[in-house]
Amino acid sequence: MKIVQRGLLWLMLACYLLAGVFPAPGERVRGLTLPISVGGKALTVSMVLLAVMLFNAGLGVRVADLRGVVSRPVRLMLGVAANALLPLLVVPVVALGLRAWPDAAEAEGLVVGLMLVLAMPIAGGAASWGQNAGANVPLAVAMVIGSTLLSPLTIPLGMRVTGLLVGPDGAGALNDTNTVDLIARTGAGFFALVSVVLPCLVGIAIRAALGEDRARRVLPAVKAANVLNILLLCYLNAAGALGQALAHPDPDLLVLALGLSGAVCCLAFACGRWMSRWTGGDRPDQISLTFATGMNNSSAAAVLAAGWFSHRPEVLLPILSYSLLQKVVAGAAGKPPRPGGRFSLGRPGARSRRAAHQH
Repeated sequence: MKIVQRGLLWLMLACYLLAGVFPAPGERVRGLTLPISVGGKALTVSMVLLAVMLFNAGLGVRVADLRGVVSRPVRLMLGVAANALLPLLVVPVVALGLRAWPDAAEAEGLVVGLMLVLAMPIAGGAASWGQNAGANVPLAVAMVIGSTLLSPLTIPLGMRVTGLLVGPDGAGALNDTNTVDLIARTGAGFFALVSVVLPCLVGIAIRAALGEDRARRVLPAVKAANVLNILLLCYLNAAGALGQALAHPDPDLLVLALGLSGAVCCLAFACGRWMSRWTGGDRPDQISLTFATGMNNSSAAAVLAAGWFSHRPEVLLPILSYSLLQKVVAGAAGKPPRPGGRFSLGRPGARSRRAAHQH
């Protein structure tokens, strides 16, 4: 799993580079639509790929593993609540700090992008990255599902808060106040339901119908196909933003987007780590809470941003940056500590006997 994740990170970087150098094919494919409407927007190829990714994530869930977690719901609810509430605390502070930025449109675009990615449900990768550090994998998976089911409420709430932050004056620079409000009222909730929640639930149901023996036989092929799906989605999401950014380079904006994304990502992991220690409990449970708080479904954020803010690359830049940086931070957090080290979450042999038995 570690080899795949490290390789996936480099492949994602290659996709970003390809999107920056050859954005035109990605923009053409991203512009293709189906005669179906989702939240007031035509169904795009990116939305289909996102739905496939969430379907595959659901297909990897074993319902039997979740029963024990649901019977002890306190830490599960804490992880889901932390993921939902953190953006409401962090993004207003970021918005306040960005008022000093000379270009109001760029600052507000970054605020919208950060809120979009932080308002998304917990990333499915939180379970696999956490597993390497010794997490309670069923708990991490349950947190992913719980936050996914809650996303039709949390995403519109995040966008409503964003509308208040950019305000009527600021949105005059952004020219997106109505768009933000429309997403909050209609688009985001329906998008989350159709493109995120339903595919995940369908995947879970199909695995239950197949049975474990059949599911185990098809999962390797599904995972291999999902890697290609993720990389294609990564290229399509990056094509518009990076193509425009490189065509009209703004080094200050790029550095700011990377810096903000990195700082917020590290803060999210740090908050998860603090909460896990404050609440106590088994170490595998603590690691699950840390990774669930630190990792968000950036692919869903990028698809939504590309659909509603395709004309604003500064909205996509922090989302793409966060997508890469959260994997870098997750990889660093999951490394076994050196002798005497204190920061890393993992340790040799830290995986719980329960997780080792189940996986």
